[in-house]
Amino acid sequence: MNVRRLALEAISKIMDNKAFANKVVSNYLNKFEMSKEDKALFTNIVYGTIQYYLTLKFYIEPFLSKKKTKNWVQHLIYMSIYQLVYLDIPEYAAVNEAVEIANLRDRSIGKFVNAVLRNFLRNPKRDFENLDDILRLSIKYSHPSWLVAFFLKDYEYDVVTKILEENIRVKNDGYRVNTLLIKKEEILSLFNEEKIKYFESKLVENGISFKDPMINSKFFKKGYITVQDFSSQLVSEVLNPKPGSVVIDLCAAPGGKTAHMAALMNNEGIIHSCDISTKKSNIMNTNFKRLGVKIAKIQLIDARIISEYVKEESVDYILADVPCSGLGVLSHKVDLKYHINLKSISEIIKLQEEILESSSKLLKVGGYYLYSTCTLNKDENEKQINKFLLKNKNFSKEFEKTILPYEYNCDGFYICKLRRIN
Repeated sequence: MNVRRLALEAISKIMDNKAFANKVVSNYLNKFEMSKEDKALFTNIVYGTIQYYLTLKFYIEPFLSKKKTKNWVQHLIYMSIYQLVYLDIPEYAAVNEAVEIANLRDRSIGKFVNAVLRNFLRNPKRDFENLDDILRLSIKYSHPSWLVAFFLKDYEYDVVTKILEENIRVKNDGYRVNTLLIKKEEILSLFNEEKIKYFESKLVENGISFKDPMINSKFFKKGYITVQDFSSQLVSEVLNPKPGSVVIDLCAAPGGKTAHMAALMNNEGIIHSCDISTKKSNIMNTNFKRLGVKIAKIQLIDARIISEYVKEESVDYILADVPCSGLGVLSHKVDLKYHINLKSISEIIKLQEEILESSSKLLKVGGYYLYSTCTLNKDENEKQINKFLLKNKNFSKEFEKTILPYEYNCDGFYICKLRRIN
């Protein structure tokens, strides 16, 4: 099976059909027989081309005719440029493979692709340092210009530069030690015995990362560790529900925060893990069994109308990790920056407001409400909370923190803990 041809198909699905990159890559890896080396090359080409798409477009623009080039041809050229610029692949291999793929459809397109790539190799790469500030950041870090400007409305130029730079950096996944099944010092001892290299988080108590993926390890399969970003772990730590409490976890799938809260509560009390997706609820159920979570009750319910089903002032803690624009997780969701837009963000803000208003009524006086997002957009974060507090004088702000992606080797996140008062 031709790895580059599969990569072209995958890139076309992601960019033209707005398919999720991680799902497309996973489907292809599962569907087609590939060697370990080919899997690595396929994954690298797909993610890398998507990650640097606007940069690659900038490099190749002078060598494309002014006529409209078919999308698949553009994708083929961009993925070839990615290999030539960012990967240690011989020029002849990248060019010849691209020409062969093009020839399968039309030999004239093969000649065109060959000419474009040869012209690129004969000339120095275009310089983007003399562009204006927004366009330079857009091209250098491959983020749409509107998105760069959108970040700049909330953050200083130097901070935005660091955010964008972090977004294109490959990160190791964060894991959490599952203290329901094993103590942290016990598992670290096991890692040391087996000479497994790990790094402890400076942000959260049980956060850990590894040099190599651990998702297929015996430790993961036994439930001793689970994949969870450090900033996501901080959410449950800040809420810190006590054993014996009644907790609602809104928008809970895939259940990482529920499982973490169950560990903090020593499996004592009850957590209603709510989501509107049956498929995601099944995933939660599987995860809870692996992690030894016994106090979670999965509820198929829309967070916007939860007040129609739950009695007011009956819950000790509410965790609302609400739907958001996801602008803090662009290093993982490499396609998101090309597909999101201002209209979708405004719709998300309205949804967040509806969830806040509906669910906050369920909290007991003296209870705590944790609002979190994985975005850096202040309209969804600080401003959303301030708007809520203006209308709801019976809530006070107890804790507020924005985590920027470059600070702790984790995702960007916003966390705010509220308390219901008389």
